[in-house]
Amino acid sequence: MPIMQKHSPAEVVSNILYSTLEESVTKYTYVDFCAGAGGPTPCIERELNQKLAKSKSSSVNDGFDESVKFVMTDLHPHIADWKEACSKSNNLTFVSKPVDATNAPTDLILGGEKKVFRMFNLAFHHFDDNLGCKILKNTLETSDGFGSVLSPVI
Repeated sequence: MPIMQKHSPAEVVSNILYSTLEESVTKYTYVDFCAGAGGPTPCIERELNQKLAKSKSSSVNDGFDESVKFVMTDLHPHIADWKEACSKSNNLTFVSKPVDATNAPTDLILGGEKKVFRMFNLAFHHFDDNLGCKILKNTLETSDGFGSVLSPVI
């Protein structure tokens, strides 16, 4: 009999972000630098913002009456898929031009009053070691935080 998860992967990620970042969770813009066709990013956005909306009176969100923004980017943008996903949320946007995760554009990482949290959802299996190292190097140099959702190895 297969093991069944109690929570969706997007809910698990949003719970980790929420519990790890605590009151600073709303101080970030979450940028998926290898979004592909969208993957889990729209689901993570929805889960995290629902959690924030439910906790407006809690100590974790005390003083914060805002949702968090998510941005999808990729070296090969999937515009049609992203437009569809963004049509369902005001907190989800995308960059229509190609974005190289080894050299993040300055306007994307310094463009707002919020910190940048770089996300890599199910992405690193696409990169050889050299490219992965370049992406991580740029991430460490240009972001305020980062996370990677890895695909399971069976």
